[in-house]
Amino acid sequence: MTSDRDASAPNRMTALLQTELLDSPPEPGFDRVTRLATRLLAAPASIIALVDRDRQFFKSSFGLCEPWNSLRETPLSHSFCQHVVTTAHPLIVSNAQQHPLVKDNLAIPVLGVHAYLGVPLKLPGGEVIGALCAIDHEPRPWSDDDIAQLTELSEIVMDEIALRTENARRRAIEQHHRVLVHELNHRVKNTLALVDSVIALSIRADPALTEFGEVLRGRIAALTRSHALALDRGREAIALDELVQAELAPLQGDRVAVDGPPVQLAPGVALYLSMGLHELVTNAVKYGALSNDAGRVALSWTFDDGCLVLRWQESDGPPVTPPARNGFGSLLFERILGAALKGQVTRDFAPDGLKVTFELQLAL
Repeated sequence: MTSDRDASAPNRMTALLQTELLDSPPEPGFDRVTRLATRLLAAPASIIALVDRDRQFFKSSFGLCEPWNSLRETPLSHSFCQHVVTTAHPLIVSNAQQHPLVKDNLAIPVLGVHAYLGVPLKLPGGEVIGALCAIDHEPRPWSDDDIAQLTELSEIVMDEIALRTENARRRAIEQHHRVLVHELNHRVKNTLALVDSVIALSIRADPALTEFGEVLRGRIAALTRSHALALDRGREAIALDELVQAELAPLQGDRVAVDGPPVQLAPGVALYLSMGLHELVTNAVKYGALSNDAGRVALSWTFDDGCLVLRWQESDGPPVTPPARNGFGSLLFERILGAALKGQVTRDFAPDGLKVTFELQLAL
């Protein structure tokens, strides 16, 4: 038989698959509808049937005989609901053995379907994906009130399906977004590795670039560590203590004290803080408290009402003198950590040790 539904079958099947309902487990929201349908229509059984290519899958059934209730599907040779899908209209069968459309259907002898009332389950795009039906094991007439009540229940089913479909769509979008971000992060990591290799080759070609090149490689390494934390298990937030441990890993643990509560950082914030910590560590090792055998560093932070206050304090190192000019570190603190993150960075070049404070307002 040729019909308009046959021509649109590919679109209908695509829409049905997108609901992610086929072969899904029973759910209370759908089971309540079939139970309610049997009570309202005084029918022994009710089914929410989704019509696949060669079968009908029961998203919910109540009162259906075994083994079909447990199997949760039948071939289309046992389906009245396929005709609801074909016509996109209710199917009213008072006596199945006398109805020309279904009198030879195997649902009559196998499932005991002798009276049937089914209404379409139609998606917002117009695709009919199945039917909500009531079944009786004896011939019976169906009233206008029966049809109205079953139609109203079908709207509840479609609301439930619409909610599931929207949730599935959002999950797909979120998964696609995660894949893209993960791929982008990997490309950034590879790019940083390539830049590091180019700098290393440049140093070999011109020894005069050694000092500058090694400083630059250190900064790139800081960026790489931050990205590595972001890539780890695909997280969207980075723990501050992990970031600190990654930056301080090369140092002697007994000379660096770290203390602070758990804080989650957005990847962008973590990236900038990683660069800032790297500059502090590098300067402390070269010129500050970690450049001798007695100096110490205390790194601590507090987090209250979305405000992160991070303090770096050096002690027992060489006497501190303010820099004669602003270098990269100064620009990093003032323009990036300060301006870009809309925070405040204060540096105190006290003679007994450098003190640096970061104040950043983080989104809760």
